[in-house]
Amino acid sequence: MKCKKINENIIKFLKNLTDDNCVDVIQSRHIKIVGIFGGEKRTCVISPSPKSRNYEKNVTSYVRRFLRSLNIECDTSPYFK
Repeated sequence: MKCKKINENIIKFLKNLTDDNCVDVIQSRHIKIVGIFGGEKRTCVISPSPKSRNYEKNVTSYVRRFLRSLNIECDTSPYFK
């Protein structure tokens, strides 16, 4: 899967988890997805380089770690495969 498609899937996935179904996507060096999760404004940073060989695996790991910090258990596999 291409990096752009993976990033779009992550944004769509996190948008569905926000309280108001709205996220802000900020990109300076890394992509930052900002939204309100459980009443708190939180930021998920997607930081691996798109040139890395295991981009999809690394990004899903970052997303799962972010979800654990929110105490959310979700199956991420439909969004990334």
